[in-house]
Amino acid sequence: MQEQTDGTLNAVENGIVDSLAAKSWAIKLATEAAVSVLSVDSIIMSRPAGGPKIPQQAGNWDED
Repeated sequence: MQEQTDGTLNAVENGIVDSLAAKSWAIKLATEAAVSVLSVDSIIMSRPAGGPKIPQQAGNWDED
C-alpha cells in the first residue's frame, strides 16, 4: 500500500487496527524472551571458564 502523501495517517480510517489481546500477548512473550536471555547470561557469567588445560611445554620447543 503506497500513500501519495508523506506524514502520518489515521489508522482507524484506513482499517489498520490491533486488538488489545494481540498487544498484550506480544508484550508478555517479549518479556519472557528478555527474562530468558538475562537468565542464560547470568548462568554463563557465574560459571568459571572450563575446558581442557593446555599442557605446558619446555622452553625453546620450536628450535631444532
